[in-house]
Amino acid sequence: MSPSDRTAHWIRRTSRFAFVSAYLVVLAGSIVRMTGSGMGCPDWPQCFGLTIPPTEEAQVRWQPGNDYGAGRMILERDSLWTAPADHLSGSSFEADRASGLWQHYTRHDYAHFNPFHTWVEFINRLLGAFAGLPALLLVALSALLGLRHGRWRPLVPALGALFALAFVAWLGKKVVDGNLIPGSITLHMVGALAILGLQLLTLRAAGARAPRIHSRSKVWIAAAAVLTLAQLIYGTQVREAVDHLVHDNAARETWLELLPSWWKGHRTAFWAILAVHMAWLWPGIQSGRPTRWEWTIMALLGGQFLTGLAFGMLGMPAAAQPIHLILAVGLVLTDGWLLGAKPLR
Repeated sequence: MSPSDRTAHWIRRTSRFAFVSAYLVVLAGSIVRMTGSGMGCPDWPQCFGLTIPPTEEAQVRWQPGNDYGAGRMILERDSLWTAPADHLSGSSFEADRASGLWQHYTRHDYAHFNPFHTWVEFINRLLGAFAGLPALLLVALSALLGLRHGRWRPLVPALGALFALAFVAWLGKKVVDGNLIPGSITLHMVGALAILGLQLLTLRAAGARAPRIHSRSKVWIAAAAVLTLAQLIYGTQVREAVDHLVHDNAARETWLELLPSWWKGHRTAFWAILAVHMAWLWPGIQSGRPTRWEWTIMALLGGQFLTGLAFGMLGMPAAAQPIHLILAVGLVLTDGWLLGAKPLR
């Protein structure tokens, strides 16, 4: 193996590792949504002003004679307070507040502490930070391949994935500061999908072997990818409508009745997506020997159908929500990857 091929080999390995790391972040993010843990840490990048999040309520309550660092947060009087500077607390919270040692946090009005929510959100952030390491390594290896061997193709998508990761991290801060602004949440999901897609493009640019399928019509595959992406974004909008119901304390069993009528378009659109996929899957099914990629698409479609059915028949069970999302992301990315497939004869 030549030095150029060896570097490309490591780019492919790193691309796969970066992809799995980013996919875990998407999974963790869906669990955050499922459990309602998005504001478990009311600030960013720290959590209640701490590097290691609190585990008990006493840690987020004012204590006399305690050292508080700048940016530390506490919950008092049903409000969130932050310390503008390092200080040693006095004999009463009211006296410290009057002295300007505590300021009312005004970026949002979230003022609760739930240790489970806090640590679910913190683990999600840790996974996001961890995903940045292989993304950085991927850029370094791609630049090395270009500088030493003149092969620059992997560098552009690798840089794009890194910038997308930085954008998603910045947007995560804005989401927390804005108390989970709905529009930002959807954009957050699209950004995560961009990271995954660009890492797959890096893998392909570094010489990953093209998959082989029975279909010769990339038009149907492209149509399936576009429709599935639109359906994913549509589903995110439905999820945001559900968030409003959660905010209003609506009972889970009433969600489907209370959702705006436009959500039914998301349910109906599945049949169009199924039909478009079947248009290019049919040769493989007809052959009696579908490829592993064709089996993968059929499994993802089946999982989407079953989890969607569970929403309607079981009152939108919480466990089905992250599964439904992860399957949708997997379907979009698999469709995109198969655009470069070679037809089987």
